[in-house]
Amino acid sequence: MSNSAYTRSEHLRALWPWLPLWAAMALLAIFAHGPMPMFSTRTLAVAWEMWAHGHWLVPHINGEPYSEKVPLLFWMIHAGWAVFGVNDVWPRVLEVAFGGAQLVLASVLAARLFPTRPWVAKATPWLLMALAYSFLFGLQIMYEVLLVVWVLAALLCLTPTATRAKPRWWLFGLMIGAGLLTKGPVMAVHVLFPFLFGPMWNDWARQNKGRWYGFGVLGMLLGFALLLAWAIPAGEAGGEAYRQRLFFTQTAGRVVDTNAEDLQNHAHPAWYYLVYLPVLLFPLSGWLRGIVAVPVTLFRRPWQPGTKARLICAGVALLLLLVAAIGAPFPGWLEKLLVVLVVFPLWVTLVRQPLEPGLRFLVSWLLPTLLTFSLITGKQLYYVLPELAGATMLVAAAVADLRERHVGLASHYALGTWPLSLGAFILAILLFAMPSVVPTRFPDNIWLVGMAPYARFFGVIFIVLGALLLLRGRGEMRRLAFAGLIGTVALNALFTLGLWYRYDLTPASLFLAQADAAGRPIGNLGVSYNGQYHFAGRLMHPIARIKVAPGMPVQVDEDDDNIVHNGDSLTDFASHHPDGVVVSYAKHPPADAFRYARLIQPSRTGWLMIWDAPTLDALHDGRLPPEPRQPTLLYPQDYWRTRTALR
Repeated sequence: MSNSAYTRSEHLRALWPWLPLWAAMALLAIFAHGPMPMFSTRTLAVAWEMWAHGHWLVPHINGEPYSEKVPLLFWMIHAGWAVFGVNDVWPRVLEVAFGGAQLVLASVLAARLFPTRPWVAKATPWLLMALAYSFLFGLQIMYEVLLVVWVLAALLCLTPTATRAKPRWWLFGLMIGAGLLTKGPVMAVHVLFPFLFGPMWNDWARQNKGRWYGFGVLGMLLGFALLLAWAIPAGEAGGEAYRQRLFFTQTAGRVVDTNAEDLQNHAHPAWYYLVYLPVLLFPLSGWLRGIVAVPVTLFRRPWQPGTKARLICAGVALLLLLVAAIGAPFPGWLEKLLVVLVVFPLWVTLVRQPLEPGLRFLVSWLLPTLLTFSLITGKQLYYVLPELAGATMLVAAAVADLRERHVGLASHYALGTWPLSLGAFILAILLFAMPSVVPTRFPDNIWLVGMAPYARFFGVIFIVLGALLLLRGRGEMRRLAFAGLIGTVALNALFTLGLWYRYDLTPASLFLAQADAAGRPIGNLGVSYNGQYHFAGRLMHPIARIKVAPGMPVQVDEDDDNIVHNGDSLTDFASHHPDGVVVSYAKHPPADAFRYARLIQPSRTGWLMIWDAPTLDALHDGRLPPEPRQPTLLYPQDYWRTRTALR
């Protein structure tokens, strides 16, 4: 066997068994229920409108140009639809493929960064697939997992191999361009700092600084040229308002505070990412060996002068941020300053430490990127999804270093996975108790009531996982990863069985599909429409906005994009469209809904109702509408057979 063939064989063997295990669990979880509102349904709605109306250049949602996203993911969905027809199977399979590519690229990047420690490359995909948040968000038909693929691929272009030290600049530019066409300019933030601080971790960059920065800038310009090759004609085709939002507002709105109407700002405090790091990194945040290994590896003695003072500064600033997070009224500028005082001293300290190149790469990537995203006003946990791959590499490298330099700590049972085991047992006890406790103690809690009938079966699963995490000896990392993955899939299955009916918009979408096909105008009352009915109902016409009048009940769920909007009044809509239908939302359906509404179904924490427009207008005016010709449709039918509705 030739050396290249042997190398390929070894790489394929390295994928076993984690890639088939992850793929099986991801496919099982992503097909356990339908596309999730609002993330997946909005993406599918945009793809459907582009497909149905031939908008190949400019994404559209609800009949209007959609400036919030760029088109690469939509084009990839269209490629599958051209072969298999329009369906929601292909987009979900595509997301699973993106997730698998992410794991493979993370493993390859770890092998490049730590060539003398092959265990790091083996451990990285295991630890990455164990992350509960990353796995669950990867089930959404969204842009971030594809963005992770391009980020890791771009970083791979900068890292040396055993036979080549020079970066692949043209490929670096192409990967940046693909990332820009997936999520926009934020792609540059994810790859900027490893490039900017290249001489700190890359020997070739240190010896060829002029070529490193010159070719690197050219690569970035190539990436932005690919973006502009789409954006300029798209801006011309989409009109002046779309062009302004595409080039300026939709990006700037996430960087600074704004109250622009319908702008997806997602504003959160500066401490947001620091406080939620344990959530993002769970279950690694409960693995004591990893928690101990990271600081032991990074802060090696003897310390450089000033290290202690910088660490004290960072610790005090972090403590003040935690005080702000629990409710102290700190001004925004002070919170941002405190974040700087946490991250910057840590970064200065670590770049002065005698760390190996792989660790220097991770420090140059993770800390400045975290600081940048913390200072940007717009924040969502999934914005830092690409950096989770780097975080798992850091944990894997730290544990590998601990094994070499601190054998006692690397094998001590007190630093094992027993806290996670304890958590699994506690969760199992709660699940076993739910069927007995919930009906009497929490009869109005829709979440607990929904899960209680199925809870004991999943309690058995968590007892088994807890016992697995108590085992000692070799294989601790794989047991942790297996338990994290299976536990996450189990919780997703419990959600599907007990609560998915509150997120399943299929009944409403099919009803609206019939109305749309019959030419009946559709209105959405109270909150901005996120396309949640368009794909499932294959709607061909926009849904009108109807503003809320004083006294109207409206249910706004905890979603940043559910902005109470202005539009036509209900009276105007009903008078202009006497055959129209209106979708409304409320915390509890009014009593007359069960007599006059066309359809009622649960929707997240509230209820969704569909009405004939004149009927709803008459009820809000205090007039008695005509008797309905058909009885109200109640979905899901099992819900109404087994539960008493609030009337």
